[in-house]
Amino acid sequence: MDVAEMSPERLWNRKYVHVLLMESVMQMALYLTRPITASYAVSLGASVALAGFIAGLLATAAMAIRPISGSLSDVFSKKNLLVAASAIFAVSALGCATATTTLALAIWCAMQGFAFAFKSTLVISMASLVVPKGSLGSGVGWLSIAYTLACALGPAIGSSLGSSLGYSSVYVLSACLLIVGFFLAIAFKAPEPASGRKDVHRRIGNFANLFKPSKMFYGPAVAYSVVAGLMMIAQGTNNTFLVLMGEQGSIQGAPFYFVVYSVVTLASKPLAGRVSDRYGVSVVVVPALVVAMAGMVQLSVFHSALSVCVAAACMAVGQASAYAAVQAESVRGVDERKLGRAANTFYIGPDIGMGLGPVLGGFVLQTWGAPATFAFNAIAILLSLLAFLAYRAARRSTA
Repeated sequence: MDVAEMSPERLWNRKYVHVLLMESVMQMALYLTRPITASYAVSLGASVALAGFIAGLLATAAMAIRPISGSLSDVFSKKNLLVAASAIFAVSALGCATATTTLALAIWCAMQGFAFAFKSTLVISMASLVVPKGSLGSGVGWLSIAYTLACALGPAIGSSLGSSLGYSSVYVLSACLLIVGFFLAIAFKAPEPASGRKDVHRRIGNFANLFKPSKMFYGPAVAYSVVAGLMMIAQGTNNTFLVLMGEQGSIQGAPFYFVVYSVVTLASKPLAGRVSDRYGVSVVVVPALVVAMAGMVQLSVFHSALSVCVAAACMAVGQASAYAAVQAESVRGVDERKLGRAANTFYIGPDIGMGLGPVLGGFVLQTWGAPATFAFNAIAILLSLLAFLAYRAARRSTA
């Protein structure tokens, strides 16, 4: 590989577009089913709290495998691991489609979580290698548009198909998209590590080294992982229960949330990435989280369709922009040989947040209702802001 390919001059190069396409397909496959998983579990006989637990299993399982997925992705071929993860993702989606008990659904959701852990780490690592170093924030911002479009279209399509054809049909469609992602992963020409394959063989000589904390985690990314994890508690709660709240009549216009969130995010995330690249992460994160918190507070008081749309816009400008900014910061300037660990370490927090959100949020919803659930989300975002401010203050004091 020549130097130009290793350090691309343009953000929109062929390899980056390929990564973006893979992420778009796999995110759409995920969000077709994620918002309906709780309803699917309820239809199989689960309580609301248990349904929240099952819906959060994808993130919980991903968190469980994170300690080794990052180190493995730094040692073995990123492309081969992504191909394997895509295959497991597709098979587990088919497994969910055939589930007839909550236990079976839970097992297949956990399998999806294992595959998701590798997929998310590998995609951000590959993106970091194929974009210009000075455009990493913009690259991550545009990459997260895949999530945004999936969040906009997936729940609407999944909910419609789920109610008309049954939840199993949605998982079959998800599996078909994941098979497309599998073939895209096979076709991707991943950059070879600068260290070369000989160095890879030397590093895997002592396999036990993969399980050392220094090989599994990347210290500088831990703080950003905590910040992202706290804000994703709110996101996980919303993604899991908004459709159910709408079906129960607790709020009006629940489907509008995903549409408005996605449309606003299409504009806010790329802008946040450029601002973060130019002025620093704090300029984006602090005001963004304040806006997100305000959106959840007002939705805890007002429950109309307009309030849902306002909350969606606030979360798009706030949580979505802040998440993209801290995600880019967690891998900015990281050595190529540690990219997997850095990306993996960052995702541990969001995995915990997306797992805890449905469990804690489901308990709050079942016990105190929808207003308390949105107030709970606001508290989670406030804690995220405080954690970010504390970390930046600690960095300034030690600089």
